[in-house]
Formats: sequence, C-alpha cells, structure tokens
Amino acid sequence: MSFFDSEKLQSTQKAQLELLQQISTKIFESVEQLTQLQLKSLRATSSEQFDSLRSMLSVSNPQDFASLQSSFPQPAAQAESLMELNREVYKLISSTQADIAKLAESQVEATTQQTQEMIETLSKNAPAGAEPAVAMLKSALENAGSTYETVQQAAKQASKMAEEGIVAASAASQATVDAAKPKAAAKN
Repeated sequence: MSFFDSEKLQSTQKAQLELLQQISTKIFESVEQLTQLQLKSLRATSSEQFDSLRSMLSVSNPQDFASLQSSFPQPAAQAESLMELNREVYKLISSTQADIAKLAESQVEATTQQTQEMIETLSKNAPAGAEPAVAMLKSALENAGSTYETVQQAAKQASKMAEEGIVAASAASQATVDAAKPKAAAKN
C-alpha cells in the first residue's frame, strides 16, 4: 500500500513546471519592455544630441552662438525626462514583481493544500502509536504556513514602504525641477 498518489505527484510536478514557465515568460516580457524603454530613451537622447551638434556646426558668429545656447535643453527639462523614465521603469518593475508574487502565492496555496491532504492520508493509514508523529507533522505544517504569511506580510510592507519612498523622492525631484524653471527662464 502506498501513501503517495503517483497521479497527484505527477500533477504537482506539471503544475510547478507550468508555474516556472509562467514566471520565465513574465520575466522575459518585462526585460523586453525594459529594453524597449531604454532604446526609446536612448533614441530620443541621441536625436537631441545630434540636433544640438548640427546647430553648433551651423554657428558662424557670436550672435548665433548666443541664441544657440538658449536653445539647448535646460537641466530642468533633462531632469524631468529622467524622472519620467525612472517612473516608467519603477512601474514596470512593480508590475512584474506583483505578477510573479501572485503566481507564486497561488502555487504555495496549492502545495499547502496537497501537503495537508498527504498528512491526512498518512494519519488515516498510520500504524497505532504514530499519532504524536502525525501531530508533529501537522504542527510543523501550521508553523510553516504561519511563517510564510508573516514573511509575505513583511515583504508587502517593505514593498509599500519602498514605493512610498520612490513617490516621495519623485515629488521632491519634481518640486526641485519646478523651482528651477523660473530661474532658468530668468537667465534666458
């Protein structure tokens, strides 16, 4: 007599393989999106730089040079575009992390359920006197579940704190950029 159902074991292995494939797919999609975002930013920056170089090459007198200097991108505008890029990257990373966490959480729930079923089967078929060992297994499973929930809550809290920090930093940067705009306009 076997305590393990080979069909359930095979089903579990297939589910874990499917989970791994889903996580891998999500990671590849995110890397692809991040790469596209970086290329878009690089393309825009390169275009701006080449336009500036073309303008510099067309300067023939000091007045043209003075007007050229005012047409260069201002630090405030550059900081604003950098902040926008950082927001998009953070949004992508947060979304990926949340999707992977959901996938993993569903797998943990399924594995926990299967483990509980196995322990129940084991307890029903255990020889006399094995009750303390079965009770110990049940207790260990409950403790592991409790620990997992605590760790999961701590991770969610840490993620929330990090997000709040990024939002606060972004707001502070935006305030700095906004404060710098009038100063930059006054110089021109």
